[in-house]
Amino acid sequence: MTTPPKPGLFPFQRDGVEFLRERTAAGLFDDPGLGKTKQVIEVLNREVEAGALGGAVVICPNTLKTTWSEEIERHSTLRYAVFGAGRKARRDTFRSLRAHFYIINYEAVAAELASLRALLRFKPMALVLDESHRIKTPDAKVTRAVLDLRRDAARRYILTGTPVANKPEDLWSQMYFLDDGSSLGATFDEFRAKYCSAGGGYVRMEELKDRIASITLRRKKEGNVDLPPKNFARVSVSLRGEQKRLYEAMRNELAVWVRSMTGEQVLTEAEGILARMVRLAQLASNPSLLDAGYHETPAKIEALDRLLTEYLNVPDEKLIVWTSFVGNISVLMKRYDQFRPVCLYGEMDGRARDRAIADFKRKKDVRIMVANPAAAREGLTLTVARFAVYLDRTFNLVDFLQSQDRIHRISQHKPCEIVLLIAERTVDEFIEFALAQKHRLAAFVQGDTSQIAPLDLVLQKPDVLRALLEPVGG
Repeated sequence: MTTPPKPGLFPFQRDGVEFLRERTAAGLFDDPGLGKTKQVIEVLNREVEAGALGGAVVICPNTLKTTWSEEIERHSTLRYAVFGAGRKARRDTFRSLRAHFYIINYEAVAAELASLRALLRFKPMALVLDESHRIKTPDAKVTRAVLDLRRDAARRYILTGTPVANKPEDLWSQMYFLDDGSSLGATFDEFRAKYCSAGGGYVRMEELKDRIASITLRRKKEGNVDLPPKNFARVSVSLRGEQKRLYEAMRNELAVWVRSMTGEQVLTEAEGILARMVRLAQLASNPSLLDAGYHETPAKIEALDRLLTEYLNVPDEKLIVWTSFVGNISVLMKRYDQFRPVCLYGEMDGRARDRAIADFKRKKDVRIMVANPAAAREGLTLTVARFAVYLDRTFNLVDFLQSQDRIHRISQHKPCEIVLLIAERTVDEFIEFALAQKHRLAAFVQGDTSQIAPLDLVLQKPDVLRALLEPVGG
């Protein structure tokens, strides 16, 4: 007899639970904020109750171990064990096999591979990858370790709202984890030979989309939950003074280098070009990140001053400032001290991180969170704020898509404002173009849209690079 769904599940979540229960391997690719964790916990509750599973090993980003603990307590009466930091703490967790959920971070899997394999073989267990785009790089140590575990699991589930984190190649490892290569090829080279073109673009994307859809489920917010609107505002700023001089000097140097290349060389040197373009983005954000002698107020920070005056004029409003460059965090924390800011970045320990999140959510006088998307883009519900300002961005699509949905998710009741600070006639404009193009391709492959323009299948465009790197007046 089927266990009736628990109260509180949305209709689409009940469908998701049934989709996963009917399959021994599946991906849940719902939009960020639609409760993927809750759905998987419900699946495991029912399967443990039915005697079909003894529990699950959940592999997640280190920053989400606390979130998983809280969600299990909220939606389940099953026991859980969280692997602490360090070998000894993890060993202590293994001493007791009484839990149903075992929660471990991706980085610890390689060191505990033998113990995790023994745990999965001890009783029928599911292996759950949360934010599964974390294994998108096939030859990474973390990816190899996770893939080594897959065959010891009774079921395999992957969860992410951004399966195409930056490019279609990101899908291969995730799908291989599920089906041993049946859908996208037994090797990464086989995948690339089939779906990547010699010119740096993509082919057969319709087929790729269909193959993914066969074992995954994706739902968008629209039509499934009644959320307030998410509005985007683009605020243009002009560089001037020393900031403009520093920017133009570096940009002109890069333009000379790129103009000297053939189209083939541009493709070959793409990584080096992108790395230098990120340095340009740092100059457009805050030159002191690269030049300790810079002492002016950057144009974007002046614009941020005005935005905070406007948005935080209402007493109960809170705001998140996103910056891709950790060096900006201390600058902003000091500048906006009157708003009692908290911060999130990768080097913080777990206790400091949890305290910062709790203070932002609960303390009325804490008005601002300054966060790095790479460290805070996933799993967090920060709907106490409805404003998010991007001081800067890089070419990382998953950073942008995941971070904006920290405020636009279930439990948000106010319209959300996503504000993008764009320095005119700088690399910011190319980053904006590149992210939009990546997003369109990702949306097509993930099944969010039914059509894709041919130009969006070629992500690396030497002509566009050259045009955007021309010196002023060039």
